[in-house]
Amino acid sequence: MKKLIGIIACLFSITCFGQTKLISHRSHSGSNASFRTAVEHNLFDIGNSNFGLVEYYVDKIDTVIMKAGDKIIILRKQYRVVNGTARPATFTSDTLTKANAADFFSANNMDNLKAEIHKTYKNAVVDSTTRFIGFDKKFRQKQGALKK
Repeated sequence: MKKLIGIIACLFSITCFGQTKLISHRSHSGSNASFRTAVEHNLFDIGNSNFGLVEYYVDKIDTVIMKAGDKIIILRKQYRVVNGTARPATFTSDTLTKANAADFFSANNMDNLKAEIHKTYKNAVVDSTTRFIGFDKKFRQKQGALKK
């Protein structure tokens, strides 16, 4: 039984590769100059290797602006995160109207508005630095109407 497990472990270790293309290229007597040629000509599927860099994107809602009661403008930043370091990548502006986003206009307090933002922009971050402009007057009017 020990021999069988040993043989399976050896076969498994032979078929698994745990090294980057650069390490593999150097271990087979490749030089830096020939590696550059391999990268430029896309040999060995080197273009698919990220050499251990972890990269992902994070959306953040920067500002939510109420315009004249019938438009909401949402300004988003998309950060590119590489190995834990965030870099701003793109800025996006979305214009919502009552026709295409009625749920945003039916919100009667900040918590409902934030819930609608989370529902629409599922992975976007809404935190304490997110600015809401023009909603104070709207929410005060609705609060006053509820008290009467």
